[in-house]
Amino acid sequence: MAPDSSHYVDLRWEVEERTPAVINRIEIFGNDYTHETCIRDQLVILPGQVFNQEALIRSWQSLGNLGFFETPIPSPDTRTANEQGDVDIVFRVKEKRTGNVNFGASMGQGTGVGGFIGLDQPNLFGQCKRGSLQWQFGRYINDFNLSYSDPRIRQSLISGTLSMYRSLQRYFIADLGRSLRTGAQLQFGVPLPRSPFTRVFLTYGAEDVTFGTQGLLGDFRSDGSNRSFRSTLGLSLARDTRIDLPFPTAGAQYNVAANFNGGVLGGTSSFQRYTADASAFAPLGQVGGSRPGSQPIKFVAGLTARTGAVFGNTGPFFFSQEFALGGVQFGERLRGYEEFSISPAGYVTGTSTFNAQRGSFGKAFFSTTAEVGMRLNQALYLAGFYDAGNVWNRPRDFDPTRLFRGAGISASTVTPLGPLGLDYAYGFDRLDAAGRKAPKWQLHFRLGQLF
Repeated sequence: MAPDSSHYVDLRWEVEERTPAVINRIEIFGNDYTHETCIRDQLVILPGQVFNQEALIRSWQSLGNLGFFETPIPSPDTRTANEQGDVDIVFRVKEKRTGNVNFGASMGQGTGVGGFIGLDQPNLFGQCKRGSLQWQFGRYINDFNLSYSDPRIRQSLISGTLSMYRSLQRYFIADLGRSLRTGAQLQFGVPLPRSPFTRVFLTYGAEDVTFGTQGLLGDFRSDGSNRSFRSTLGLSLARDTRIDLPFPTAGAQYNVAANFNGGVLGGTSSFQRYTADASAFAPLGQVGGSRPGSQPIKFVAGLTARTGAVFGNTGPFFFSQEFALGGVQFGERLRGYEEFSISPAGYVTGTSTFNAQRGSFGKAFFSTTAEVGMRLNQALYLAGFYDAGNVWNRPRDFDPTRLFRGAGISASTVTPLGPLGLDYAYGFDRLDAAGRKAPKWQLHFRLGQLF
């Protein structure tokens, strides 16, 4: 208590400001395969900069996002470099296997013999380049996909991705009949100045589609021909500050894209397609991880929103360029409902993975997901979620107050065969064939889709 008997005291700090510490050197040890330049590209600190603890932590987290090293990566060391108080920073990593080779076969009544072969290397030549090859074959499907990406073309700031595909498929979706799709896409990206986590992308793609003589697509042939061509130019903006990938525990991701088809670009159909999505994650706490080398169990809250609109006539490309809602395998995700069961006209019964209707596709959609998850480690994630969304015939029909709802639990994991997931969700707004409310549970299986 102060001498005047008041309950307040005065405090005073005296500080002496000196020359701030400067980063002298950055050293990296343990990268036996990955090139050092690839690692340094992930750092937001550079020699000669004033030392910043927040930037140091962000750089350390970015190394973990690469997925090339054993986690948790040891915390970086700092040591005094000279009498002026400058510091050296030391990162230590341990390489892990990154490439995957997977193959398999299956046999089923009505589907015959099928299989798949896949090669994927996210750290090609140890230079952070990515190459992948996927081939799926069977009685009703024969898909071949090849892609290559370089984050820094000729050590520049420009990234590039080239992808090619050829898909022969017998569609049960809306009785589309048989189609052969052949196409390629070339994309270049550059970072925004003073924003290392934001990039602008320019994309050009071309696709040739040959339709069979049966099915609904026969009504969409151009000039009596059974072939259609799509030429598209796209512009997109992406920002990603997430950490602890592939199951983020903090940060955000934003994407806005505009794609222009036809017109001066040529092609069968002329239309514009716009999409946007945003997701944010916040840590809720963690358990364990105090022992060196151990990983804590982390709890996280996440919120995601997606929307899109199409203007113009998509013609025969409606099944790939318009929006379908329901399930997890095709189109936009809405768990607790069968594939394609949410249409612009409302809930539709009788749909399934291989059975949809032309009316299931709309030119505008909105969906959102809120979740609370538990990240057990880098390969296993459990969550409780709430989904909501809808699809509309036209963008002007957009009404976010009319959304179909679903909630449930999910489990996601990363295996040598790729990402796998199971969702068990309750569809609140399902109907029976007579139009009466009939909410029920639905089990979903996800392959190649993390979240």
